[in-house]
Amino acid sequence: MVAVSPAGQQVEVDRDSGELRITGRGEDSAARTLVKLARKLGVEVEVESLESAPRRPLVYGPVPSRRLGQSLGIDLPRGVCTQDCEYCSVGVPRRVSPEERFEIDPTTLAEELRTALGDCRPDAVTLAGVGEPTLCANLEEVVEEIAPLVERAGAELVILTNSTWVSECPAELDRIIASLDCAREDLYRRINRPHPDLSLDHLVEQLEAVSEDVTVEVLLCRVGDVTNAGPDHLRELAGLLSGLGVREVQLNTVSRPPARGRAEAVGEGGLARARRILRDEGLRVEVYR
Repeated sequence: MVAVSPAGQQVEVDRDSGELRITGRGEDSAARTLVKLARKLGVEVEVESLESAPRRPLVYGPVPSRRLGQSLGIDLPRGVCTQDCEYCSVGVPRRVSPEERFEIDPTTLAEELRTALGDCRPDAVTLAGVGEPTLCANLEEVVEEIAPLVERAGAELVILTNSTWVSECPAELDRIIASLDCAREDLYRRINRPHPDLSLDHLVEQLEAVSEDVTVEVLLCRVGDVTNAGPDHLRELAGLLSGLGVREVQLNTVSRPPARGRAEAVGEGGLARARRILRDEGLRVEVYR
């Protein structure tokens, strides 16, 4: 008998022997949890092997941010994303379906963040890292645990998302910065290279649910002879964002070498033209270079 947890652990039980085997990401913490529960229930447990692999820190930085000042980062997604963007500078190890969710232990994260905040005073604590943070199935629980720590430190609690499940972002967040680079499905698939299960329509629906509460980030680039910075497309994008009720846009272009893509910056002229077109739709636009 086999079951798979939301965090990706696989639990296999041999009905005849009663042996239980746990594999997958975080299998050691999952096994310890099951052992504790079993002992509380008075079940006799014999543990053959329970070893902890070296754990990569969840908290990193602080790092200088063009938008947020000194930002203390939280690597929530741990290398999984629904997109593999041509311009991504970190190179996400694994592209997944939007239905493939994971969980983070809020207590472990809070302890690590408390230690980090004891050594620095950042302007922002940012849920970001390598991948897509809204894939975290217990995001609300995570935010509830760390929000008081961030508030006491006098920092903003921010999430950077590609909009996959932006409608699930908790109210305790101070800022939501969500990406939408394209207004056409063909451009979206070429520039953002999403998982086959993710569509532009899904992102638009997600943004529509929270449009007044988010700042939309638009990154303009060229990939060979393809660009999302053409005037016709920019007018489509401006109309789409305005129609959704979006109020604020952050506009930028490629600033770091892509890890696995071929995206190139559009230059000052491209950014200036995009700013004019977006502002003509009544959007507040900040340009970050």
